[in-house]
Amino acid sequence: MAMMEDMFGSTSQWPIYTLVVVVIIFGLISIYLNYMMLTELRDSKKSLERLEKLLKSVE
Repeated sequence: MAMMEDMFGSTSQWPIYTLVVVVIIFGLISIYLNYMMLTELRDSKKSLERLEKLLKSVE
């Protein structure tokens, strides 16, 4: 037990550190997914504008 306290400090703190790391990882994943979703929406908006211009030119 003394060896674990020397390595990790208090034995009751490692779950807190693990929880913080997991929350940070999930936060980074959600930021990345939101960024990808926004870029996809921007690209689809551009393509819809091009399609609208094409349809107006056909009329």
